[in-house]
Amino acid sequence: MMKKLFFIFICVGFISNAQIQHEGFNVKKIPDGWSTTKTGNGCTWEFGYTGALIGSGLQNPASFQSGGVIFSDTKCGDFKNNSLELIGPAINLIEKGIVAAKIEITYNLQTFSSDGIFKVDVWDGKIWQSVLTVYEDTNENNSGENKTSIIDVSKFINSSFKVKFSYDDEKSLTWGVGIDDYKLIGEKDSGIPGLENLAFSYYPNPIFNDNLTLHSNKNISVVNIYNAIGQRVVFEKPVSLNHKLNLHHLSSGTYVVQVDIGDQKGSFKIIKQ
Repeated sequence: MMKKLFFIFICVGFISNAQIQHEGFNVKKIPDGWSTTKTGNGCTWEFGYTGALIGSGLQNPASFQSGGVIFSDTKCGDFKNNSLELIGPAINLIEKGIVAAKIEITYNLQTFSSDGIFKVDVWDGKIWQSVLTVYEDTNENNSGENKTSIIDVSKFINSSFKVKFSYDDEKSLTWGVGIDDYKLIGEKDSGIPGLENLAFSYYPNPIFNDNLTLHSNKNISVVNIYNAIGQRVVFEKPVSLNHKLNLHHLSSGTYVVQVDIGDQKGSFKIIKQ
């Protein structure tokens, strides 16, 4: 009995994670493409700051050893409306084929009597959308630690995406805020026909350790693997965003992987060494 052969589109790209923007604020000037505002009495951000963060303790204060950007409310004057913004450059995430994105930010907010607000907003193409608001001290005094937050911003992907950091002292005398590091990380479309806009990825290829990992932003429902003559050699129903297949029982050679994600289907070739 003759076996039915499967004809597929062969895709060679499979790694989807990409760092799109990164700024460490290490040098003593505003980075290219960034913009700032000033307070009513002319105070603004200080870049490339490496000293102890005011208000974070005396014995073991927090610091940005490689440099960061800070706003010191104590230097700017007491009981005034000290508020200001720091805005990153716009980037076309649609053009880059980004279908999922997150921002990672390391920061430190030091309040006084719970006064002082740090906010992170992103531009959705029409308006600013708030994704993080911090009202309390980042860490206890003398901890020597900063805070890192990872925020999913996938629903705000657009052709002019940008981030905004803002600080408001709530018209009180307080300490201020610092930002050590900012990253924008995206997941690109796999380019596999049928699995577009799902942030689907697979790795490694060629397979050298028997394991094949699949990832998507929606549940992977069915995985079929076929050998060179069209015989199905693997059938699994993971129903998960991430799934690892152990292919130790397969001999070296070329295989076709067919993936179902909801009502979408796509196929690609793998090589097992």
